[in-house]
Amino acid sequence: MAETEVEEAIVATLVMEPAVPITSKTGGSGWTASVGSGGGPGADPTTIVFQKTRILPTCQMHSVAFTNDRGIPVQWVIRTWRKSDRSVVVAPVGGGGGHGPVRTNAWVNFAAQWGPEHFAAGGHVEGNGSEQAVNVRLIFTDGYTLEDSVDAGNVLFFEPRSVVFPADVEILDEHGGRLTKYKEFDRGPFVK
Repeated sequence: MAETEVEEAIVATLVMEPAVPITSKTGGSGWTASVGSGGGPGADPTTIVFQKTRILPTCQMHSVAFTNDRGIPVQWVIRTWRKSDRSVVVAPVGGGGGHGPVRTNAWVNFAAQWGPEHFAAGGHVEGNGSEQAVNVRLIFTDGYTLEDSVDAGNVLFFEPRSVVFPADVEILDEHGGRLTKYKEFDRGPFVK
């Protein structure tokens, strides 16, 4: 359960009753994501687990797991920061529930958001060989690189500027050997 003021603010957001969904997406194995306006995911407060927190100069990134009001296990990536009045802003980056696709190689099941002023992403390292993953590196088209350690199976990234897509994702083992490399963020409106 929450131990800090930031975690308390996250819990308060997570336990809020869900808003009426504006859009929903259902995968082959069940519910995967929903977007609403206002409200929260209706988390059962007894199930909230802070899997990983990364403290950065301008914000904190969090990987949080919980069970929602429909009994579905969910994982969210959340960004937090303090306003000038010291209040905490809780900004979900993304996430979902259900089982992701089965991969033959290690990969990151990313939730991400971006814009001209930031790039925020995180997710769970999954797939065959993922238990050997120690670090994940993102190398963007312009050569800019972000790296994070795999903790409790999760990675978290934040960059306070825009980045150039797509990115190469490298998942590395404890000796720095590459377990896998693949393109990410290579489809959609963000590719220039």
